Amino acid sequence: MVCLLFVAGHNDVLLREIEADSSGRFEHLRGVPKALLPVSDSSDDTILGTWWREVKSRQLFTECFLVVNAHQFKYFERWATANGFPAENIINDGTTTHEGRLGAAADLDLVKRRKGLEGADAMIIAGDMLFSQGFDISGVQRFFRLRGGDVAVYYELAAEENAETRGIVEVDPMSARVTAFHEKPHPDTLTSRFASVVFYAVRSSTLELLPAFLEEEPETARRTFGRFFAWLVRRDVELFGMKLPAAFDLIGQTTLAEYQACASRTPPGTLADESAPVPITRRAYARVGLIGNPSDGFFGKTIAVSVENFWAEVSIVASARLRLVPHPLNDPNEFGSLADLHGISRKEGYQGGLILLQATCKRFYEHCSQAGIAIAKRNFTLRYTTNVPRQVGLTG
Repeated sequence: MVCLLFVAGHNDVLLREIEADSSGRFEHLRGVPKALLPVSDSSDDTILGTWWREVKSRQLFTECFLVVNAHQFKYFERWATANGFPAENIINDGTTTHEGRLGAAADLDLVKRRKGLEGADAMIIAGDMLFSQGFDISGVQRFFRLRGGDVAVYYELAAEENAETRGIVEVDPMSARVTAFHEKPHPDTLTSRFASVVFYAVRSSTLELLPAFLEEEPETARRTFGRFFAWLVRRDVELFGMKLPAAFDLIGQTTLAEYQACASRTPPGTLADESAPVPITRRAYARVGLIGNPSDGFFGKTIAVSVENFWAEVSIVASARLRLVPHPLNDPNEFGSLADLHGISRKEGYQGGLILLQATCKRFYEHCSQAGIAIAKRNFTLRYTTNVPRQVGLTG
């Protein structure tokens, strides 16, 4: 699989607002492409730099290519030499204005032909959007391999976000199959709050369909990734949706105010995020079954009543490493003597609740992988307590 970072867009609202700003605060950023802007006020790292570091460190791709326009080519060439990106992997689409642009789908076809990518799967990413540092790019590739079809990454729109600036997908909750793809729909026709970003994993066979799409869409304005994937869905090409744990920032055309808001806050995933982690605690009450048998654990049906006096409680809190905390009573690992160990083991067995926590985490990971739900690269500490008497059948 190859990785394609796209930064070839023109008509950038953010750059025009930086040019027009009279405060002098952004003087050093005038003319700088959006992808090369710093990710925060306290960092010299760039938006594109975070993507390149993620791609390079994960070692998931045979090659990485950067797609740029001619107007900003020298900026990216200078960035490449300073950051160890192979300059020969920069593809210049030759355009200098918004009016003369090729369109994202045509740029993709250009890369495929110029670099001879026949037979190669590709991950396509907009290199000028800001991603959460807790996002695991390898999870997208795993889901792509698992499903055997193309993958579109999406997130749930925030209440204040305008759907008319996004591609909207409809996803079957059982199969994770994308059933419809709408490019910047009118709010009155909105049937979903799931917004697609330029983050796709595509099979080589799908890339071979590009010439047919471009032939049907001669207008440059319609040669977008959104319309290409909508075209694929209408032709029943297998496209699966993978949901992000959180939204990306600075997607597409963004304003100076939006950039300032992102740059002024602490980057996601830093220690400041975890300076005062707040635990989340949930409690489940014991149950007494009246009719039926739920012990198979899968679609077992029963009628039961809950018992408020007895419960099991689990707490989760963010932490640097993933930890499952043994219960001091139910998961003993220290004993007064060998006779003490023998007595406890004979009376209460060898297993406490820790194996249930581990099994739950394992099953949760499998469910997310199969359902196309991206898991952030953030760890946690999980602990439990219970006052349900052992071996009395009150857990239902």
